[in-house]
Amino acid sequence: MAREPGPAKKSWRDVDRARSSSFHAAETLGRHEQRPQSSASNEYKAALEALFQKKPDGAELLEKVAPAVRVAKVVGAEPSAPADATTNRRQDQLRKILAAQGQRQISDTVEAFLNAGHSLPDDQEVFLQMLEHRDEERVRDAIDKLDRLLMGQLPKRKPVLVQRLKRIEENAEESTTRDAAAVLRRKVA
Repeated sequence: MAREPGPAKKSWRDVDRARSSSFHAAETLGRHEQRPQSSASNEYKAALEALFQKKPDGAELLEKVAPAVRVAKVVGAEPSAPADATTNRRQDQLRKILAAQGQRQISDTVEAFLNAGHSLPDDQEVFLQMLEHRDEERVRDAIDKLDRLLMGQLPKRKPVLVQRLKRIEENAEESTTRDAAAVLRRKVA
């Protein structure tokens, strides 16, 4: 049995073309054309753009359009070079701590950071690195700080944390360090 040819099937292109030329499509497009905006909204937009472009009269223009809104004027402060240099040095040293590999390098970078007078930020990654420190007092400090941090948040790298705590339990010389590591590992796991 031979199949009789029926009406030719339309391609998707033809279907889309037919849809876009229908009465309903033209009506919908007409409704969504951009309507002219009121002058108040144009003034408001101009005031916002002026604020973001840091024009000096931007705040006054916005207050003129909306008098109930008081905008604080932004005053550009002169950056102090010593504070910026100190902050940059601190950030560089923190990056070195996080990038350090091995017990010796981690211990040296942490000690250099602390000897420079900086305090360690409340960051899990930093204290996770400090678990590799060769001084057990620093390791206990890191365990205590991680214990406090993990009360309010989930561990970021749980497998690494558990592995390091197990190693501390097995290899630490002082029993207080081993006990602290065991307690934290049980809390995390």
